[in-house]
Amino acid sequence: MKLLLIYPGLADGFGSYRAGANWFHHGTGIISALLKRAGHTIVYLDCRKLASWEEVESFIGASEFEAALISVATVDFTAARRIAGLIKKKDPALRVIAGGPHATLMTQETAGAAEFDHVFTHEAEVTLPLVLEDLRSAPRIIRGEMPPDLDALPFVDRSLAPEGESTGLWDMPAPYFSITASRGCLYNCSFCQPAERAVFGNKVRRRSIGNVLDELENLSREYGMKSFMIHDDCFTQYHEWAGEFCEKKKARGLTQPFVCQSRADIICRRHDLMRRLREAGLTWVYIGFESGSDRVLQFIRKGVTVAQNLEAASICRRLGIKIFANYMFGLPTETREEMSQTAAMMRKIRPDMYSPSVFTPAPGSDLYAYCMERDLSLITSAEGYRRSAGSGAKIKGVDYAYVDRMIRESMRVSVGYRIRRRLARLAETLGARLRSGRA
Repeated sequence: MKLLLIYPGLADGFGSYRAGANWFHHGTGIISALLKRAGHTIVYLDCRKLASWEEVESFIGASEFEAALISVATVDFTAARRIAGLIKKKDPALRVIAGGPHATLMTQETAGAAEFDHVFTHEAEVTLPLVLEDLRSAPRIIRGEMPPDLDALPFVDRSLAPEGESTGLWDMPAPYFSITASRGCLYNCSFCQPAERAVFGNKVRRRSIGNVLDELENLSREYGMKSFMIHDDCFTQYHEWAGEFCEKKKARGLTQPFVCQSRADIICRRHDLMRRLREAGLTWVYIGFESGSDRVLQFIRKGVTVAQNLEAASICRRLGIKIFANYMFGLPTETREEMSQTAAMMRKIRPDMYSPSVFTPAPGSDLYAYCMERDLSLITSAEGYRRSAGSGAKIKGVDYAYVDRMIRESMRVSVGYRIRRRLARLAETLGARLRSGRA
């Protein structure tokens, strides 16, 4: 079949792809690769690359396809319905399949949208090719079967974005790509779980190290990869696997610097692993510090303490690993004093990159249920699920003017510190250019 594969991606709006919001969507990437392997032809629409709804309609009108598949995140639910409506406007007989996390976590809401002919829940790799053999006979709600062996899947289709991604990290050379080495997370944070387990199951599935390194070699050979990110929820959750990855990466001669996500408690317990990762090229680590209040950390089931947050940052500093800090304000029950504690903690940590967010109840999570049961939610549209600073009020009982103030306060550092960091960035950028022969 000739299939139109669609990633709305409009959380940051039309034209955002060229403005740096060009992260690779691994869900559409693996579906494209899988369906091409099965003999289907793919036409790809990434709405971030277009300028308006008029361009979306024009693209759909000019494209030839027999059915459409739309990846639906909660923040894109309204946009996905509008896209499906444009497909039906072109030809009411064209079948539209809505899949992705929102279809899995909010199945009945998704099925209630008349623009979608089918709602595909959970993972698609095993079941979708079978469904496409006789799409007209498929039920309205289709549950995908979990692929047990991730190594048996093709690598994601990089032809969808051959130029790579923007990093926002000043010393990671381009082309930069992201990969995923596992599905699932061991941890139980209430702002995320049990949604993660609802999508991927109760057990974390990992690719073999050899399979991951094969993909990195392919990216290096075919796309000129100079740096990369391992986009797992927590790359270090299996420390022996991560340590073996370090040794085998070096043995393969893969010298590119990379980025991964970890947790403060793991970093505190596994100094040796962080050292090995640094020796293997780890340049940045994303850490979810979340809060500077031990009570709030316990409330959200983070499984770390403020002391561990500070110690983990210190360990990374000693090892020369830069810190990308994720943290949030506006959680249920959080007081002004506790927000101030978070801001104070971030001023102590002084990360290399700040990423504050406004707590947003994510469908499928325990904190979403908490907010719904107490009638706390103020979100009235799909776009309201954006988490970025200034994205609007999310729940009752939170002073969002104070949240904005604490976001600014959390990033306040001395003029001298800013000058030192700016000089360090310039030195690192110049060094990278000299090493690559571009200076």
